[in-house]
Amino acid sequence: MGRNKIDYRLADPVHINPGEPAMLKTTLRRRALGLAVAAAVFVAAGPALAQATKLRVSTIPIIDTAPLQVAMAKGFFKDEGLEIDTTPMAGGAAGLPALAAGQVQIAFSNIISTLLGAKQGLGFEIVAAGSGTADKAPDFGGLIATKAGGIKTGKDLEGKRLAVNTRNNIGWMYAREWVRSTGGDPDKVTYVEVPFPQMPDAVRGNRADAAFVMDPFMSAAVEQGDVQVIGWPWSDVQKRVPIAQYVATRSYIQQNPQVIEKFVRAYNKGVDWTNANKGSDEWLRIISGYTKLPPERIKGLVLPPFEKTVDPAALDRVVELMRKNGMIEGAFDAKPLLYKTATQAPR
Repeated sequence: MGRNKIDYRLADPVHINPGEPAMLKTTLRRRALGLAVAAAVFVAAGPALAQATKLRVSTIPIIDTAPLQVAMAKGFFKDEGLEIDTTPMAGGAAGLPALAAGQVQIAFSNIISTLLGAKQGLGFEIVAAGSGTADKAPDFGGLIATKAGGIKTGKDLEGKRLAVNTRNNIGWMYAREWVRSTGGDPDKVTYVEVPFPQMPDAVRGNRADAAFVMDPFMSAAVEQGDVQVIGWPWSDVQKRVPIAQYVATRSYIQQNPQVIEKFVRAYNKGVDWTNANKGSDEWLRIISGYTKLPPERIKGLVLPPFEKTVDPAALDRVVELMRKNGMIEGAFDAKPLLYKTATQAPR
């Protein structure tokens, strides 16, 4: 007999003759009632006993992925019948090759890498919002320089070195636009690749004249007093920059639409919880647990806005800047890359 079938016949049948006592009939009725109750309990427990759907998700251990980690810690994915296996990556761009190869089903990636991959025909689509910036500074990333260096504007950076984590990507592009918007020629600046943790020392040691650095490294550097923030490339160039999102391939989405909706619904619960509990002891424990930052350091960070949808108009602006900086050519409409769960939260 199959595991999910119930034999409603009595294991120890009782045959009643017309002349037998009524008490025996009562016993039979009680046995039948017991079987009915057991069957109801079995059916009700069925979904809970069903095997969870496993999802491999590439992520980065930074503050931007807080809602994902919260949703895992609070059991929101489990409630949707999902088991999340995270694969840490050094950066958002690193997760996309794994996504294209089917090694992960969902990747957290910056918008530039996602758009470039989609332009190359890799079939990427955005399924959930990730991290972005607010309407005005301070942001969670800024341009730092030494106080003694005298650098204040993009014009001051001409002929000098500006540290970015990766050339030809999102930080590099917004740093160039900041230089242009503050009177400088971005092509007269030398861009050097430096990992975020090493940027403050690169500026102090004169290996770079300025650096576009993210928190927690920006806040830590400023606290020491020898460097200062000279500009905010995110909000100075564009309000509410859609920096990073969760991405899947079109083929996986088409084959697993319900899984995607479950993922986004659980993730959005993580967004709601995060926004409602920022700074609480439980929130600090969760963030400290995966970033390995001490809670006292987390308290001082500038937090990115956590949202549940992506603004299509913001993508148009990103594409415009990419074309302006020679990163993309020809006609390209980014809006079709937004799967429905990214523009309208599933219920």
